Amino acid sequence: MSITSIKQHNNVDELFDNIAPRYDFINGLMSLGMHQQWRSKLIKLLRPSRPKEVLDVAVGTAELACKIVRGIPSVRSLVGVDISTNMLKVGEKKVQANKLEDKITLLEADVNALPFLDNSFDAVTSAFGVRNFPTLPNALSEMYRVLRPGGCMVILELSQPKNKILRLGHKMFTHSLLPFLGKTFVHNKAAYQYLYQSIEAMPQYEQLTTLISQAGFTHVSYQPVTKGIVTLFIAQK
Repeated sequence: MSITSIKQHNNVDELFDNIAPRYDFINGLMSLGMHQQWRSKLIKLLRPSRPKEVLDVAVGTAELACKIVRGIPSVRSLVGVDISTNMLKVGEKKVQANKLEDKITLLEADVNALPFLDNSFDAVTSAFGVRNFPTLPNALSEMYRVLRPGGCMVILELSQPKNKILRLGHKMFTHSLLPFLGKTFVHNKAAYQYLYQSIEAMPQYEQLTTLISQAGFTHVSYQPVTKGIVTLFIAQK
């Protein structure tokens, strides 16, 4: 397994390169450990489609990739793509530690120009990455292009609760506590300021389902999880 480098120099790339060594730790801390439950819910939605070849976009440290391969018996191979070299390096170590090198391949690639032929995968997934795509409609079109007809796409993303009181508490948490955690544990306050900014800029609920439909997907739906702190989106080609 190797990382194929097509390095793209931009702020998001550099940001995730900088926080990669502590990314998994801070995710667990700020989600109170629920991030693993959220990934399990994604896998539960994906499992009935029995995918054989899977593409995980914004694979990061390969946490979801490993979980998919272990949790869905039908999966023969998984390719994970990301623009952050350092996140992929952490991911490679995790794949090796789980002895999944024969099934998981990590590539450095841009979601706006995926290096795959049309109709290459049975399923496309992404966890906590969609909000970082600068041109989301184009990224969704690329994810649609590489998915086989009848294939399934499942997206897990941070979101804002619909309930006004919960949304206020969520805003206080993201604006105050997240930058503090970033400064304290990864010595990068800016990274977690970016996090809440990206959540607020992210199309929510019906807005994102509309964009997914416009990319060509059908049977588009969403499921708020943990009172809307995160949301699962599922669609078919």
